Amino acid sequence: MKKLLSIAVLAALGAAGQAQASITVNIDPDAGGSNSALNVGTLDWTVGNALSVANSGESLAAGRTGVGQTFTTYAMARLSTFNDGAGDPVFLPSTYEWTFVAGFREVFTQVSFPLGAGASKFNIVGSAAAADNFFEIYVSAKDSSNLTGKNYNNGIRVLWGHFINGGGTFTADESANPNDAAGTPEIGALDQFGSNNYAGINTIIGGGRTQGTVAVDGVDGSYFLGTPSSLSLNFTSEQTLAYKQTDPAACFWTGAGYLGGAGNADCANTIGTLNGISGPNIQLQADASSSFDGRVPEPGSLALLGLGFVAFGAMRRKAV
Repeated sequence: MKKLLSIAVLAALGAAGQAQASITVNIDPDAGGSNSALNVGTLDWTVGNALSVANSGESLAAGRTGVGQTFTTYAMARLSTFNDGAGDPVFLPSTYEWTFVAGFREVFTQVSFPLGAGASKFNIVGSAAAADNFFEIYVSAKDSSNLTGKNYNNGIRVLWGHFINGGGTFTADESANPNDAAGTPEIGALDQFGSNNYAGINTIIGGGRTQGTVAVDGVDGSYFLGTPSSLSLNFTSEQTLAYKQTDPAACFWTGAGYLGGAGNADCANTIGTLNGISGPNIQLQADASSSFDGRVPEPGSLALLGLGFVAFGAMRRKAV
């Protein structure tokens, strides 16, 4: 099971009242097919993609963010393994795949550095009825692609819900620039996984963490067997720049259609030629896991800790 990979700043999610209790859930991974039902405590996702999207007329580029500014983050990944209650892998499908797509709004609670490197914080906000607040799991043929960003929301939808709280941090790295002005972030190629599929795009270097709670609104009973009436997911994701464990995605599912990240012939580039600086959006490598809880906390009952995808203060553009 993956443990806090390439993370610059950690955020701990705590309960204001009674602590939530992790549980295991009985899952039939192929709904009566050749695979037996499993007792699952954690869904461990492969390294995937996230895109933070600025509101119309705004930007998430350095120097153009501030406390109180909201934006939307979209993410997706395929399942790595089903894990038991102790966190140990128990099964990985070989002829089909489980995938998730997610969307949630965030608001900056801290923008603390002048030139682009340093820490930012934000919280997950929004209502259950918002179109950009969703978490969905699908089962399908093995056809998802990190490079294109497509086929994560096809097949059979087996779980769906919405985010009720959460938060985290992000830190841009300036350690490689001792002779630059304080706060100048390190810069590198965006795609450092295998062949560089985006030779014209560079990125700031950094890392952060997202942690949130998803209230489960429904499940497919053929896959989730005997689940409790109240069910939530503790969702955790570590963000990293640059991409070193998977390809940056060209497209992201928004719940209504596809939006470009790094971009290709199907989806326009929305991050520019210097991810995190050129804007208006910012894209991140994301490594997620989801554990189950047997009750759903009230919105706001957990400590909100800010989540890190963006906020890079004002900075001068660094030549690469």
